[in-house]
Amino acid sequence: MGLVILIAVCPFRSQAQEPVQVPPAPLETSIQQRLNLLEETNQKFSQQLEALQTENDSLTSQLKEFELNFSKPQHRTLSRQELSLEQPPDIRTDEPYDGSTDPGSNINPFEEALVWGSDDGEWTLNFHNETQLDIRTYAQHHSSPVNQVGFYIPRMRMIFNGRLTKPIEYNISINKGLGSLDLLDAYLNLNYDPRFQVQFGRYRVPFTYDWYALSNQFLSTPERSVFALNLGYNRNVGAMLHGELLEERVDYAVAVVNGPRNSYYDSNSAKDVLGYVNIRPFHNNPNLQIFRNLNVGASVGFGHQNQNANPVAFRTSTSASGSAGNFDAAPSFLELNDNVREMGQREQWEVHLAYYYKQLTVMAALDRGLNTYGFSNAPGSVPVHAKAWHAQFGYFLTGEEIRRRTFVDVLRPFDLRAGKRGPGAWELQARYDHFQLSSNVFTGGLADSTVWTNSVNTVDVGLNWYLNRYIKIDFDWQHCSYGDPVQYAPGKTNTSSDLFWVRFQNYF
Repeated sequence: MGLVILIAVCPFRSQAQEPVQVPPAPLETSIQQRLNLLEETNQKFSQQLEALQTENDSLTSQLKEFELNFSKPQHRTLSRQELSLEQPPDIRTDEPYDGSTDPGSNINPFEEALVWGSDDGEWTLNFHNETQLDIRTYAQHHSSPVNQVGFYIPRMRMIFNGRLTKPIEYNISINKGLGSLDLLDAYLNLNYDPRFQVQFGRYRVPFTYDWYALSNQFLSTPERSVFALNLGYNRNVGAMLHGELLEERVDYAVAVVNGPRNSYYDSNSAKDVLGYVNIRPFHNNPNLQIFRNLNVGASVGFGHQNQNANPVAFRTSTSASGSAGNFDAAPSFLELNDNVREMGQREQWEVHLAYYYKQLTVMAALDRGLNTYGFSNAPGSVPVHAKAWHAQFGYFLTGEEIRRRTFVDVLRPFDLRAGKRGPGAWELQARYDHFQLSSNVFTGGLADSTVWTNSVNTVDVGLNWYLNRYIKIDFDWQHCSYGDPVQYAPGKTNTSSDLFWVRFQNYF
């Protein structure tokens, strides 16, 4: 029995010690084959991707060339004055103005435009449009000639500007508004060196910060200060040297012009000399970034006049003009007699301050002037002194930040469509304005003291609604307080006036 067991066990142990060859499992073979196939496929996709990338680079290059050769909205290289609208640019504030032909500012009011150009980029033609519609409602009932409620188009401007070659810029603009259809601006600017540019033609001249540095479509209030509206030069024909100095910390302009306000010609050979300077002392100081956009400066104007008086009627809500539209749209607080002329010396000056920080705008100016008047049918002259000041502020309630008064980058443009809904940008604004002429405007026989006043204080309070970069709606209440009762209708006078003002504006 024991022998049998031994024989059975030994063979078994011998077989167990021999190596056993196990063929690969069918599953492992399948996985390896699939990995090899995936690697081959991946190499093919990589080759196709490289080919597509090469084709895409070629198409991108062709598209860029196409965009250069055909018109498209873009930053224009032209005069800030194109704003034409009252435009000398906004007070220089930040980045250097790209080839500006408008004196005195770093800002490009023509920032958005339709542009056409030559293949080499030397010649360009830019188109802009500004359209404003006013709804004016006065608290005084049965006023005349001003309507108690009226619809008006204060500005409708077609603006063409660009360059004849890169150093030679031009601006031509046409305006139809409360006045007649006029050639607004027509000038050339030689910009071979941004520090020393030469401009000549008809343009906004460098006197008062309101006129030279602020374009009307970017104002926080619907219109400029009372002094600027009535005694500013507006536009003139002449020549001007202007530029930017000291790493863009200084804007300056010196001009020789005809002299009559908002004129196309001169009635005497004497010319007026104007000067403007704006300084941003901390613009390049990295330790005082809070004051980077602080602007201080001054402007002066003087000359000898001999022409019909302009303005004849002084107002608080429209520019100086004798047009029928102005008489219908805005009441006067002072009107000169029919036989009054500007005859003799004119001397005017202003000091200004402007500060922009995040959502805040603060501006102020102090103005003084001497304007000499005479009579068309009698000898003698009457020197009339003017003094004025104003302070204003604006603040964006919706968080938009500004460095100057120009296009607003609206954080959430107004839209009612699902997925795009937004409130637009809202800016709170206010201004206090004081204006006064010396009493000899009455005692010298220039105006009738029984129906007019020589002093006025105005308060503007309102909200500006920016639907997007191009559309703006102003809501403004202007309260005027007169030094003496003022006629608002035949046989009726008031010591104050209230204007409720809505302005729709589109500008691109």
